[in-house]
Amino acid sequence: MSLQTGNLRRAVTGAVASSAMAIGLLMGVGAPAALADPATPSTETETPPVMTADEALAIIDKDYDTGAGGGQVSNLIHDVMKLRALGFKPSNANKEAITKALDYRPNEVPLIEALKDTLAYQRKMQALQQNANNPSQPGFVIGQPPPGMGSPVPPGVPVAPGAAPGGVILPPTG
Repeated sequence: MSLQTGNLRRAVTGAVASSAMAIGLLMGVGAPAALADPATPSTETETPPVMTADEALAIIDKDYDTGAGGGQVSNLIHDVMKLRALGFKPSNANKEAITKALDYRPNEVPLIEALKDTLAYQRKMQALQQNANNPSQPGFVIGQPPPGMGSPVPPGVPVAPGAAPGGVILPPTG
């Protein structure tokens, strides 16, 4: 009989446990159901905001602002920001190169190259503005030699065949 009572005891225990589990699931006790929000179709295509050159330079300036001994990137961004404050903005190509270089960090080589190109462009724009504002450097005039080159015709050589050296060419009278 002891064998039958053991089987009966196991059967009763299994029935009680399974009914308790069934009642618990029906009442909501147990693992919560994961309810997802319904997907709302978006009519707009979401594009990330475009970073301006000033924002990219500000990010680099903030990250590498360590003073004069901060290394190559720190010195380059310092010079770029000085020229930017003077009104010499980076070109669109410089802006794109800087923002792409930010994606390659912690590798600083693309950032250094982008900052060198930006600095070269800003210095070129600064030189062009200084030359435009400096009237002491005349431009080239057609028919005249460049400054410091002297006369195109050596002294003693007539300007036109048959003319006297240094003479004035007049139309024929007659």
